[in-house]
Amino acid sequence: KQDIWVRPIPEYPYVINLAKSFTHYRYRMHQEDLAKQFGRFYKEEHGNGRTVCLLGVRADESLQRYSSFINKKYGYQNECWISRQFKDVWCASPLYDWSNSDVWCANYRFNYDYNNLYDLYYKAGLKIDQMRVASPFNDYSKDALNLYRVIDPEIWTKLVGRVRGANFGAIYGKTKAMGYRSITLPEDHTWKSYTHFLLDTLPARLRNNYVKKFNTSIHFWHETGGGLPEETILELLEKGYHIRRNGISNYTINKNSRIIFLGPIPDHTDDIKSTKDIPSWKRMCYCILKNDHTCRFMGFGLTRQEQKHVDIIRYKYGGMINGK
Repeated sequence: KQDIWVRPIPEYPYVINLAKSFTHYRYRMHQEDLAKQFGRFYKEEHGNGRTVCLLGVRADESLQRYSSFINKKYGYQNECWISRQFKDVWCASPLYDWSNSDVWCANYRFNYDYNNLYDLYYKAGLKIDQMRVASPFNDYSKDALNLYRVIDPEIWTKLVGRVRGANFGAIYGKTKAMGYRSITLPEDHTWKSYTHFLLDTLPARLRNNYVKKFNTSIHFWHETGGGLPEETILELLEKGYHIRRNGISNYTINKNSRIIFLGPIPDHTDDIKSTKDIPSWKRMCYCILKNDHTCRFMGFGLTRQEQKHVDIIRYKYGGMINGK
């Protein structure tokens, strides 16, 4: 459907697409695998010399990213930010420990070139941490679709014509219609009892999936604990939560204390203002109400097996969506 593409493919020699040879590409391959294979492809296209690919990653965006650096066993010359992928092919992220503030400080001090879309974000009133240049239709970005109408009306018009439901998502992305705003608790229920009630209404396969995730989370917060900022720990103690420090979390940038909960998991933590990353039955309930089968709202990531299952479903039913 090239006639309704939002933008044409850029005509530069370094742009790779299906019309150009890329010997290591497999249809629908994972993005991470594609990035690795590009290093091998580039090496073969340029004399088979030793090759290093630079990967732009900031570890403070994700604890999973951060742990992938600090827990790396075999770095190049003991540097955690560079690793071997194939023979004579390396991947390096020398700026992995930069923060958002570091990036913009460098842009100012050294007059670096950057994507001018950030200027439009700034004029639209977004904070630095809210500015995201990525696909507008993944799980993290769809609630910001309305920004496209503000910052780039021409592109927005093409998006509405290209993607079904784009306008609906922009209008209702932050409302109850998409499970975002103010889900209310039914009368005579606690969040725990409401969660159990909702679980009882689900088919066995879905119910077992949620139960497995919830039990994993409960066990984690009772036995291991998550790294929390000192501000949050003091707030939890001040509010009377029964918690205990359990060593240092190597998965947090500032080496925060790991906190475990003594006794039952709280029903809700609405009185804690410094963070949302603490366990409660309300968070579990939200996952069910939002149809969040992977429990991303609770901090779970999509496993490779789950991602493969999603890809299979998309491939199987893609023809029906396209009217075939």
